[in-house]
Amino acid sequence: MRCKLLESHIYIGTTGQYRLCCVSTEDNNVENITTHTPVEWLKSKTVTSAIETLERNEWPDACTKCKLEEEKGLESRRLKKDWYGPGITHLDLRFGNSCNLKCISCWPTSSSSIGYESIEMVKSGIVPLYPATEESVSFNWYDEKYFSYFENLPLKEIYMTGGEPMMVKNLSKFLDRLDSGITLRFNTNATVNNPQLIKSLKRFNNVIMSCSVDAIGKRNDYIRFGSKWSDIENNIKQYKDLFQLDINPCISILNAAYYDEIIEWCNQLNLPITQNMLLTPDWLHIKNAPTSLKSKFKYFEEWSSGNADAAQQEKFRTNIKTLDQFRNIKINDYLPEVAQAYGIN
Repeated sequence: MRCKLLESHIYIGTTGQYRLCCVSTEDNNVENITTHTPVEWLKSKTVTSAIETLERNEWPDACTKCKLEEEKGLESRRLKKDWYGPGITHLDLRFGNSCNLKCISCWPTSSSSIGYESIEMVKSGIVPLYPATEESVSFNWYDEKYFSYFENLPLKEIYMTGGEPMMVKNLSKFLDRLDSGITLRFNTNATVNNPQLIKSLKRFNNVIMSCSVDAIGKRNDYIRFGSKWSDIENNIKQYKDLFQLDINPCISILNAAYYDEIIEWCNQLNLPITQNMLLTPDWLHIKNAPTSLKSKFKYFEEWSSGNADAAQQEKFRTNIKTLDQFRNIKINDYLPEVAQAYGIN
């Protein structure tokens, strides 16, 4: 087997850490932007070991998601493009964790708002889902000194997200120094309209804007807590006139039963859907949903098949009740079928 991402693709996360790709699950790598250039990362033991493992027709431990998808006959991340290389042609960059939302499936490394909320929960005597400290709650690794790392590379495509990239510091400065012929893939929660960034994006010949919408209306406002559906709709309609647009829901226990609503809304606006199956955390994976709820997952039967983990179902109840209590909301008002399946009033 071969994965061209390991040869010509660079992923740098919000902390500046290199990883094999956006869906890999390796332990925390020691290689980061302060210790390795992109070229040095591709020569590192972490990458070369993964390549050697695949060459033996074995799966690296970090490549669980691609393995599962291919076993189900789906097109994995490994197989999605055949035009990587030669040289470093693709970048996946997350300059920081600045974000205005507290999505239930997210964590502090990808959302500063969740980090700050975790701190406030501790102050209120509530055990948060994720620990966080004042010193590590918000970060942004990009500095102009690192731009030289990306110069003189045969770049074809750059994917950028955050955090929420409309809020990430220095992104416009980075974009303004790139060749306009590079394809940009841009992921946003569509809640923020940043005129400066929109201006920077207009300069490029091909911009693909993926909007993270997990449900329609108030359901999305619950799952992606802090969002306002009317703002999202208005921004998406504006983006639709400017860029190539798609809707990218993260499929989990929270929204799998309402996927029909996403399809109907996308059809009304003539927008394509690109699915993103949630694998972690386990308590939100659709395989662990109660049987009564799984029966409503008609589009995702393969992913939800098998016996659910009762411990993960209890963790769902505990975590949702914790978040609802602190946020002063009730899941039953937004996702009643999910609440009923778990016996949450």
